[in-house]
Amino acid sequence: MPATMPWIPLGSTMDEILSRCGRPMAALARGEVPALVLRGAYPADQCRQLVARLYDRGLAPGLPRPGDLIPDRPKIERVDVGTSLGNLGNKPEEFFAHAVRTQELYRTLFDGFIHPIDLMYQAMGKLAPGKRVLTAREADGRLYGPAIFRCHLPHWGYPPHIDSVRKREKRTGYAVHRFEHQLAGILLLQSPDRLEGYADCVLYNCPWNDEVAQIMRTDFLGKKEADGRVLDKRGFDAYAESRGFERYRIVLTEGDMYFFNSESLHEVPRFGGHRPRIVMATFFGYSEDDPEIFVWS
Repeated sequence: MPATMPWIPLGSTMDEILSRCGRPMAALARGEVPALVLRGAYPADQCRQLVARLYDRGLAPGLPRPGDLIPDRPKIERVDVGTSLGNLGNKPEEFFAHAVRTQELYRTLFDGFIHPIDLMYQAMGKLAPGKRVLTAREADGRLYGPAIFRCHLPHWGYPPHIDSVRKREKRTGYAVHRFEHQLAGILLLQSPDRLEGYADCVLYNCPWNDEVAQIMRTDFLGKKEADGRVLDKRGFDAYAESRGFERYRIVLTEGDMYFFNSESLHEVPRFGGHRPRIVMATFFGYSEDDPEIFVWS
């Protein structure tokens, strides 16, 4: 892939991606592209039916039902269905016990539907030819959660950040720590109310390093750098502008799937309206010289 290629996603079909790049997941891990996007990967009608099943089975307690009035600042930012290493990683026994319950839930949750987790794993395999895609596991056979459903409430969001078991959480006691890169996969099941300026995610061509970590902790208003430039905005937005970092806004419709590098800075902007955004999400470990991809949530 030429180094001069513009920093835009590869997509929007599997055939199109593979025709443009022989090893798309490797290009994503190297930061050559912001995302791999598969439009209409999952049927929109099944997205709606699967969301209805989450409600009907009472799997998302506290999540407003369609038509419910959502306050301008809901008390909860999201409801998860599944097992999160980020939430439970400091309690390994609880994490793996929770993952067992998630695996049991998923054995029947998708009955009658195209299996969305299998579909995502198959897509990963096609985008990383020659690799085996597996639910993450420890040497003793204990499995992680294979995916998670995240139901985001309006008026909440996440500022620029990374997700990385190696670079941020430093979870050396888990098998997924072995991988050089951590990537992420998202399947949109329910769109929020689409208001002006909406984006599902903003991706920055800015890998994590010590300088970025310091920027995220410091207010740079009015301070000068060595070259004399003044950062006249606060925090990361000013830093990104001063460095000329490229950014790409991902906007999805229900059934779209995409993959991105979670070790580069990314932002989940707030959105308004009265309709939660619901996604199926995964992380996965990727190393160019490793024949396996480990997937978890």
